[in-house]
Amino acid sequence: MFLFKREFHLKHKGTENIETKRFLLRKFQKYDVNDIYNNWTSDKEAAKYNAWEVHDSLSVTREYLAEWIIGYEKQNYYHWAIADKLTEEVIGSISVSNIKHSNRYCEIGYTIARKYWNHGIATEVLIEVIKFLMNNVGFNNIHAIHDVRNKASGRVMENAGMTYVKNKKKFFLNSEKFIMDCSIYKYKI
Repeated sequence: MFLFKREFHLKHKGTENIETKRFLLRKFQKYDVNDIYNNWTSDKEAAKYNAWEVHDSLSVTREYLAEWIIGYEKQNYYHWAIADKLTEEVIGSISVSNIKHSNRYCEIGYTIARKYWNHGIATEVLIEVIKFLMNNVGFNNIHAIHDVRNKASGRVMENAGMTYVKNKKKFFLNSEKFIMDCSIYKYKI
């Protein structure tokens, strides 16, 4: 008797608009550069627990933004600007990385401008992105990690329905090539 493994394929859609109660998650645009720079990429406190360096000029942010926009040409690229519905200000980002097709796995990362911390924003957008990734794309094993010192990010993950898996050292390659102690969370159906 032969057993056949049922194949499930991801149905990549690319970065599509997602609405939450207070925010529009959308593709980044060139005109977002000032919001991005002023709200998080130039903020040492916002970068403290992340794997990116603080941008020392608007031109650095402009270069990163150009790369993000080029990424939208790919159907398996997911990177949203978090735009306030009322003011249209871009106050953060949420993205998907480390996609593994064989087990329908991905990782989610997010950054919110410091002046908007502790307003439930990260939880609100994380919940909607998880729904989109599961229901529209077909992921069923979604992970997120945070620096162990950033307890607030762990609470965001728990409030979004994710469960703690373990702590692990992660290596990030940037100009500092640093090692970070991380907590790993998962959302799995």
